[in-house]
Amino acid sequence: MSSRSKLPTLDSLVARIDPRNSWTGYLIAAGTLLSVGLAISEPSASDGLGLSARLVFWLAHVASALFLFELAQIHLGRIAVFERLPPLLLVVTVGVVGAFLFAVFNLLVLDRVAFLTGDLSDVEPISIPGLLEELRDSGATSVLFWVLLNSPRLIIIAQQKDTDIADQLPTPDVTQVPPDAAKTPAGAGRPLHDLLSRLPRRIGTNIVAISAELHYLRVYTLSGEALILMSFGHAVEALGVIPGQRIHRSHWVALDHVVAIDSDRDRIFCRLETGLELPVSRTYRTTLRAAIAARDERRVQHTARKMSAGPNASR
Repeated sequence: MSSRSKLPTLDSLVARIDPRNSWTGYLIAAGTLLSVGLAISEPSASDGLGLSARLVFWLAHVASALFLFELAQIHLGRIAVFERLPPLLLVVTVGVVGAFLFAVFNLLVLDRVAFLTGDLSDVEPISIPGLLEELRDSGATSVLFWVLLNSPRLIIIAQQKDTDIADQLPTPDVTQVPPDAAKTPAGAGRPLHDLLSRLPRRIGTNIVAISAELHYLRVYTLSGEALILMSFGHAVEALGVIPGQRIHRSHWVALDHVVAIDSDRDRIFCRLETGLELPVSRTYRTTLRAAIAARDERRVQHTARKMSAGPNASR
């Protein structure tokens, strides 16, 4: 009998915004708490406004900042030169770029809206000095805010590496790379090796699935799971050298580890060898079923060839 909730849509929504497991939920929770705190503390930027007006004022500013920082993180993370940076340095770099974008947006949009609605008595002119004034007022604070927001996950990533060092596990070599990837032409598997090198050694490199958490990536293997700082799109490209299938805008699975496709009312789940279940969106259901059917057909043909070759065909 299925143990899933009788309200799968609500269950899915709760999972997506749970700040303990979801980066999106974490940003929403952190942004809301910060906005409420600023509205209550009444800093000079919102001086003279009522409580409800201050709350709207700071919600608009914090939400805009988070959106721009996340946008910068996703796009910079797709550029090779930035993707190679250590996680902390990448987050700081994004913080600087995001602070600049937020200063521009604040100068061009938020300050003008607040002025037109009467929430501000004066506004910075749209000019280079005005932009520099915005950066002076909010730049350093914005960068620090973004780094602090990311710090719990950066600590998790650092602890994964520290565990490897403490356990003195051997460095992965090409024999630990998925077999199908090793058969690709020279250089084709380089992005895959880059992905695998980011994983803690304790979980191995036999990847079962990956899941996007905005600019973070959750990687599942036969031996465990890990969080790394890498874009989902780049990871899917890297994994293109092994048989796999994207099943959702946020999930990819290795076909060799798919056990079954289960349904619960109108929802479809991909059940994996480790017991992990991931949702399959309508867009990918047909292609996933076709990929599984093709995989099973290849397995049957391979078994038939071995049987017809006789007991001496051990190689």
